[in-house]
Amino acid sequence: MSRAIQKAAVLILLIALTVGCADDTKYQYGFRGKWRLESRTLPDGKVLGPPSVTGLYEWYPTSKTSAHVTASFASGRDKIQLSGFTYKFEDPAFESQDFSREDYLNIGGGYTLAYQPVYTTPNTSTTGKILRSGNEVAFESANGSIQVYVDVSITVIMDATFTVTYSDGTVDKWRRFLDQRGALPK
Repeated sequence: MSRAIQKAAVLILLIALTVGCADDTKYQYGFRGKWRLESRTLPDGKVLGPPSVTGLYEWYPTSKTSAHVTASFASGRDKIQLSGFTYKFEDPAFESQDFSREDYLNIGGGYTLAYQPVYTTPNTSTTGKILRSGNEVAFESANGSIQVYVDVSITVIMDATFTVTYSDGTVDKWRRFLDQRGALPK
């Protein structure tokens, strides 16, 4: 009888550990990690790439329904832009829904196209819609920009891409180069 109780206790402990240690951020796999700006296509069709324009975008899940993001651009030695913000959404499976974005840091104009020699801590918020069609997920912001993750199911790190289309028609193409699985919270 006591052996049966011991086996049951071990089984319950294993189940509890498995459930407790499950990756709460698995729903954000298609977004998380570090991304490198591959190219910027201007409205007139001109394509810029490194070293004319460079960029780094980092998405860190902080819970099932929130993430911390930093985005940086450089378009010359003294034209650096940096932005820090958080996303909040309701459905961790990224079905169609609303989202909110809280901006807390902008240097050089932040996550915009034009460099501006300013530093602000705006604490501003904006909203938008998350739209899902199959494995494609799009973040449509109230400011007119659209960020599209072409296939959030991609498991090969370097194959994952997303684009940002700004209201003026400029398009940035990003490619993930690091997932950072071990550095992310559960």
